[in-house]
Amino acid sequence: MSDDPHDQLDPALRRARYGGGDGDRFVGLWLSIMVAARQLKLTPSLAGVRRTLDSFFRSRDLRAALDAVGEAPVVDQLRDAATVYFQTFLTDPNYSSVVWGMNRLQPDHLRAKAAKDAAQMLVALVGSRAGGLSASLPAVLIDGFVEVFGEPGREALRAAAATRQSLSGLTI
Repeated sequence: MSDDPHDQLDPALRRARYGGGDGDRFVGLWLSIMVAARQLKLTPSLAGVRRTLDSFFRSRDLRAALDAVGEAPVVDQLRDAATVYFQTFLTDPNYSSVVWGMNRLQPDHLRAKAAKDAAQMLVALVGSRAGGLSASLPAVLIDGFVEVFGEPGREALRAAAATRQSLSGLTI
């Protein structure tokens, strides 16, 4: 028996998340949302975010996983992928340091920076007005963020979200 948690997933769900060895598609979704959220400052259009979400949730492998295991395990894997994504904020020296990687950010500054980025992603998700399973992504993103940054992270995310009118109705 393998100790690899990937082997414990339903085969359809494993294929939806990890494909044929082309990386973690669920973490890739979070990265795509971050890229789209950062682009909003340059070209304010939430249509691209919605297209990204629609494309992701229409993929053949994801549809097969939903048919095989239902929504809850897929959402659990999206939450796990959000946790993996935010964990990289702690370990990537390009993200967690300044002055060309020579000065590591203090934990409170790193949390604030990550919270600002997460809030930007939430603006994109909420603003896209995507329905279906996409509508659960803001809560999933928040869960992944808090899993990595803890309750101080939740407070930092609340502070970052408070500066954005479109997030006023979101529970963090």
